Amino acid sequence: MPSIRRKDERIRRVWEAYRELTQAAEWVEAKLAVSLSVFGLRRAEFRLLVALYQHGPLTFRGATEKLGRMRRGLHQTVKDAEEFGWVELGERELPAADLKESRLPKKDRGKPRRGRRVGLIRLSAEGERLIGKVLPRQEAIVGSLMDALEARELDSLARLCRKLRRDDALPYGFEVMRQAREYEAGAEAGESE
Repeated sequence: MPSIRRKDERIRRVWEAYRELTQAAEWVEAKLAVSLSVFGLRRAEFRLLVALYQHGPLTFRGATEKLGRMRRGLHQTVKDAEEFGWVELGERELPAADLKESRLPKKDRGKPRRGRRVGLIRLSAEGERLIGKVLPRQEAIVGSLMDALEARELDSLARLCRKLRRDDALPYGFEVMRQAREYEAGAEAGESE
């Protein structure tokens, strides 16, 4: 019996933590969205402009890694930002793969090799001007929203968020499968009655 009580207590704590986390995130996002809307920016576009401002031109792969976004969603964000004139698209040639000459077809040996071409996203002059105005204001707003937390708490919060985002899908997959089996067993028991 004590193990059931402990499990119920864990579920209650998990649910409460989830609820508090999502409510806090939604509250902060709502506050930031208001100030972004003054500049005609959405959160995804703002995050893209900040990444380009901080890291310089990025490939689509680099941008997806920096932003933690799906590539398809990023393409739409880039397209929208390009239409507003905030970003420019270009191409860059990656260095050729470092291969031994013997691994190349005979007809290509001794010839200069070219790397793969990739799409490149960079801030336009208008995008630089915009992010130069918006970023300091957003930093001030985030700072005021986080004033309730001490430095140690901010570090802990950032560490816990990174820990939650780790790609640890195995326990999640097991839980989904367990719930599916329980649902099916309950449905079968209901049919036999």
